[in-house]
Amino acid sequence: MPDQVYQLKSASIDDCLALRAHFMNLPEVTLWGGEGFHYPLQKHAFLQKLMLPDTQSFVLYRGKQQVGFGQICARFGRHHLARLLILPRFRGQGLSQALLQGLLSLAQGQNKRLEFSLFVFLSNEIAMNSYLKVGFTPAEQPGAVRDDLAFMTLSPAQAQTYLQHHTTTTLQQHNAVTFTKLS
Repeated sequence: MPDQVYQLKSASIDDCLALRAHFMNLPEVTLWGGEGFHYPLQKHAFLQKLMLPDTQSFVLYRGKQQVGFGQICARFGRHHLARLLILPRFRGQGLSQALLQGLLSLAQGQNKRLEFSLFVFLSNEIAMNSYLKVGFTPAEQPGAVRDDLAFMTLSPAQAQTYLQHHTTTTLQQHNAVTFTKLS
């Protein structure tokens, strides 16, 4: 497969609201966004739950097509990745790696010394395998331990090495990055 060019840029309110259409029930939205969402997803409540303090939301584009969404949060003294989503019709194409590459690149542009972290439901084996491919490893959960979740971390050095081997960044601005995912 040829190398693909992607852009990860700040999500607008409309981008965030459009996410609601991809969840058909409460279990789906909970698997993606964690607890606290209510179904059906009401506009203001959804935005309030999504747009948390110290959280940046991003949309992944392949060409002009929106294919994914993710957040970078300031939590646990780390770059915490949250609410990662590849839109359903684009799944199975390796786009989770592109989303992670864009988020890692942007976060490292903000602070190269911070470790990365994320939570994933243990039942979400596809997501778990995607994170393991990047180099995330299971770690001790901060706070109250949940048996249904894995907390995973990635060192700044591991992130840098991964990016060097899998991505060519062509343009990085404050809240956007354009990059090529190397095949």
